[in-house]
Amino acid sequence: MRLLAAAMLATLPLAATITGAAAQNLTLGTKLELPTLDPHFFNGFPTNSSLSQIFDALADRDATLKLQPALATSWRLVDPLTWEFTLKEGVRFHDGTPFGVADIVATIRRVPNVPNSPALYSPFTRPIRDVAMTDAHRLRISTHEPTPLLPEMLANVMIISARFENASTQDFNDGSAAVGTGPYRLAEWQRGVRLVLARNEAHHRGPPAWAQVTERVLARDSARVAALLAGEVDAIDLVPVADKARIAADPRFVMSSGPAGVVQYIAFDTARAESPFAAGPDGSNPLRDVRVRKALSLAIDRRTLTERLMDRSAEPASQYLPASFDGTSPRLSPDPYEPERARALLAEAGYPNGFRLTLHATNDRYPFDARVAQALGQYWTRIGVQVEVQAVPGTVFFAAATRQEYSAYIAQYGTSGPEEAPRQLVHTYDAARGMGAANRMRHSNPALDPVIEAPLVEMDAARRRVLVYASIDGAIAEYAYVPVFHPTWEFAARRGLVVTSYPPRRFNALMVRPAN
Repeated sequence: MRLLAAAMLATLPLAATITGAAAQNLTLGTKLELPTLDPHFFNGFPTNSSLSQIFDALADRDATLKLQPALATSWRLVDPLTWEFTLKEGVRFHDGTPFGVADIVATIRRVPNVPNSPALYSPFTRPIRDVAMTDAHRLRISTHEPTPLLPEMLANVMIISARFENASTQDFNDGSAAVGTGPYRLAEWQRGVRLVLARNEAHHRGPPAWAQVTERVLARDSARVAALLAGEVDAIDLVPVADKARIAADPRFVMSSGPAGVVQYIAFDTARAESPFAAGPDGSNPLRDVRVRKALSLAIDRRTLTERLMDRSAEPASQYLPASFDGTSPRLSPDPYEPERARALLAEAGYPNGFRLTLHATNDRYPFDARVAQALGQYWTRIGVQVEVQAVPGTVFFAAATRQEYSAYIAQYGTSGPEEAPRQLVHTYDAARGMGAANRMRHSNPALDPVIEAPLVEMDAARRRVLVYASIDGAIAEYAYVPVFHPTWEFAARRGLVVTSYPPRRFNALMVRPAN
């Protein structure tokens, strides 16, 4: 939807963002399509990437995922059930309204009450029992139970003005409520086309690098590369493997990359006795047997998959975050490629001649998503499973996956902390407690749930780390959500720009700066 207030910005030609007097302007070509301007409607990669330029949170993370002050300058634990946050003074929203405690209270109240949200932010605020003002720039947040990771959780919640607490998602989408304290203010949004932002000269961290930022949605890989080569955009994300060498050899451009706090995983239907796309000779669901799920994992040659198909743009995964990240389990390594052992496990589980299985995937969401799914299907065929692969557009895929219409699918999951994935992916689904929010397959092991919950309430850092290891190890041993590989984020930009990769999937102006 075009915002009339942005008419002047909207008339600037895109080429002007590259040359001449508009050298302070930046145009990005991104695969990510922003679905909404409501910062509490859809907890997904595009929303968190684009809207973090418009809205701030109490805290945020640097390129190593270390927590940093933002709207809060500091925080401390008063007692096991109480956190105190000190707010930055002098901060104003884009409309000039002063920022204060009331805005935090309004945001926390709004988050769980956004209608029809397909991916909730409420797990991040669910532990909160009450918010009380200590003084004009200090507040105390009390929780229902010890919550050692509350500052990390609130780093995921973008703060809105109290006057928009009751605003609808449409109010944000038409621009009237899309007013934050972030480094850029909204100028224009045309869904599926572009987002235009203007510098917030009064930002509390100082004016950002760019006077104007345009995010152009270029979902097709070839379109992003063509726009970069033609000088229509300054930088692109998710550089296609087939084009990396050509771009790297061109002196006009520079390549950059970084580790991704994301895992490409396979989800299996472990919940239903009969599953729509998985059946043994008697019609029952073979995926309920952990030996079958482990066999399917052992049948995958992760090294060949990442080195050849992905051209080293990914690394084999042993868990939900790359093992190089702090807090990941030191006891895990990627499953080896052992097809003979996989066949033996299938036979032991009662399927010596395999079974029928359909693997669902996207065909427009991730690099090589459909080709990766086909490769997995071929690996499983080699151990006797009769596999069909169906790749569909992401809009179709995610809606169907959420409705539990698949028996097995491959997708990506991004997390900012090692303890989050077991809680969100593997814990028994419990909306009231904010558990299993990403557990689309509704996997459940009541014996494992307390193991996953234990680190979430342990206030001692050393003891919590040990409990986190046990939580991760237990989640991986379920083979319900099987890690395959971690992608590497790869960017290309015109020479003179520096792109700093960020572990969660992001591509925005906060990551790009002039080289000088």
